[in-house]
Amino acid sequence: MIRFLFLAAMLCAASPLAAQSFNGVWQGRLTCDAVQGMTQAPLAAPFTIRVEGAVAKYERPVLSASGARTGAWERGEGRVAADGTLLLQGGASGRGFHYRARYEGKLGTDGEARFTGTQDWMLDDRDFKRACAVELRR
Repeated sequence: MIRFLFLAAMLCAASPLAAQSFNGVWQGRLTCDAVQGMTQAPLAAPFTIRVEGAVAKYERPVLSASGARTGAWERGEGRVAADGTLLLQGGASGRGFHYRARYEGKLGTDGEARFTGTQDWMLDDRDFKRACAVELRR
């Protein structure tokens, strides 16, 4: 019985410890499809994830349709699994807009990460969705 309890305790402790190997700052780029009639080109913006233990928090500047910084920030978070799998959920809001974002992928033990996702926008009473990808390095 004692062996079983010891083994169960070790298995429960292993998951958060394994996720800690992904700790640190991951930086890269978010790219999203252009929105016909709304944006002049596909989006390309810096993207940062900070991982502490099993918690990952991200942020990136929100850009205007012309690519200029708006002063708004998209922020969100997620939980890192022991194998590096991560679902990030967040969003942003500002004058005349708000959106929800969802990106899923995996932090690699090689220091590289790739995610795919979507942004669901409401802009001046117009709804649209666009596909996005994130590539990062630690």
